[in-house]
Amino acid sequence: MVAVSGQLSAGALVAVAAAGAAVTATGLARRAGAGAPPVGRRGLPWLVWLAAALGWELVTLADADLPTLSDLADPVLAVPLVRGAATLAWLAAGAWLLTRPRRPS
Repeated sequence: MVAVSGQLSAGALVAVAAAGAAVTATGLARRAGAGAPPVGRRGLPWLVWLAAALGWELVTLADADLPTLSDLADPVLAVPLVRGAATLAWLAAGAWLLTRPRRPS
């Protein structure tokens, strides 16, 4: 649905929101990742990337001339095949998160 719908269409929004809600509900119901060991220092690079992305978005709020991350991704995601592949990758990442270990019995 996302690959054939136009950019920012209602159909694409509904498809992504429904898939995200399903993955989130399943993860919460299964308590996915509850038994995973603490991340510790391994998570520091991810924290740096997250802080950089958040910082960029905050700077773009202050300066309308700078493109947001979604503005930078739009030319790539304008191709329906790429948009569909990106959606499948997003769903695969959600499925991977769901398969993380549960809390030990």
